[in-house]
Amino acid sequence: MRITDLVPVPDLLGMRRVLCIQPHPDDMEVGAGATVARLCRAGGRVRVVTVTDGGAGSADPAMSPAELAAVRRGEAEAAARLLGVAEMGWLGFPDGGELEEGAVRRALAREIRAFRPDLLLAPDPWLPYEAHPDHRLTGLAAAAAAILAAFPYALRSGEGPEPRHEVQAVAFYGTAAPNTRVDVGETWALKLEALRAHRSQFPPETWPFVQAYFEGKAREIGAGAGCELAEAFKVLPPIALHFNVDAAAS
Repeated sequence: MRITDLVPVPDLLGMRRVLCIQPHPDDMEVGAGATVARLCRAGGRVRVVTVTDGGAGSADPAMSPAELAAVRRGEAEAAARLLGVAEMGWLGFPDGGELEEGAVRRALAREIRAFRPDLLLAPDPWLPYEAHPDHRLTGLAAAAAAILAAFPYALRSGEGPEPRHEVQAVAFYGTAAPNTRVDVGETWALKLEALRAHRSQFPPETWPFVQAYFEGKAREIGAGAGCELAEAFKVLPPIALHFNVDAAAS
């Protein structure tokens, strides 16, 4: 018996309050941009929270971290508007692989308790060969916060109990083990437009390769879902995120 025999995989598109957590200012668009656009079009309320300031995301030594962080914040806000996202949060941790997971976990628990989402979107920290610590630690912190925010004396900001909140599901994007594929044919052009808003990360000279790769992967995922273009997620209920041997097979 598997956990999904008793608790079905939650319906990602049925969620109406969505908290999307991204390590850097462009990760949401890369991993879930077209799905976020679908959720917004369906009347969902989506809040995007960026963990780091993105200040290390340039190979140009003349670009200071503070300058780049300001550029990338503007790019992220423009991209989010294109997708229909109206709410954004900035945790402001330094970019570059030195995150402290406990601090990020507490900050994300505060976001969950304040926004009270049905669904949490986060990068899959168990992606094989993921070498960027910001992605791994953000995903792990998000998964832990998703289950611990339901306990009033876990991850407290003060002495007393916290307002508890239970999310219905966590959907990991950038995953190698998807159990959900979302048809994004109608919103794919919006995803590409939002990605192009991140000019510091996807300059014109590299865009043809970027577009070809992302579209090729979306077609590959779509072929397994009976549609032209799709994005893939590992969607799990909170019960699968703690001491559950069936989570990987769910």
